[in-house]
Amino acid sequence: MSYFMYQSSARVYVHNLKNLAAILKTAAKDAKTRGIEPSVLLNARLAPDMLPLTKQVQMITDNAKGCCARLAGVAPPVFEDNETSFAELQERIKRTLAFIRTLKASQFADAAAREVVMTIPIGKLKFSGSDYLNGWALPNFYFHFTTAYNILRHNGVSLGKIDFLGTVPGMEMSGKVAKMMGVKPKAKSKATKK
Repeated sequence: MSYFMYQSSARVYVHNLKNLAAILKTAAKDAKTRGIEPSVLLNARLAPDMLPLTKQVQMITDNAKGCCARLAGVAPPVFEDNETSFAELQERIKRTLAFIRTLKASQFADAAAREVVMTIPIGKLKFSGSDYLNGWALPNFYFHFTTAYNILRHNGVSLGKIDFLGTVPGMEMSGKVAKMMGVKPKAKSKATKK
């Protein structure tokens, strides 16, 4: 079970954080190309009562490192929420990835049954590790990731579903879908070239 919980959390977060980093790189380049001040995108919101892009990225990384730490039974690193540029957000993602990559599958041995307690400003939440991952952490992560993507898309950044999904680890592709995803076909071995 430890390997499953590790795969379902740490590996998922690493894949998606790398996709987020690529999306933000595209957004920074797009702002420069279109002559848009980066702060316009960084402070953009989907609705007046929603958080801006910068805060969405901060919450994405907090969710990823917090979830993995709680499931592994370690304290998560604390980051100041002081990023004001695409470069600073990229650095935050790198620090989050570095932390997650320090965790080993063996640390998730009892993660499914481990009690997770979260204190929030209006009370406490308690879950089993499995319920926390599947019912709270992953949905929150994808909510903020989707919102960040949508903020950029809404502001004219040329992104598509492929940017959001990336190339899923372990997935094999052939035909038009491989070309669409930018995956080069595997070279045929000499044994199969007959």
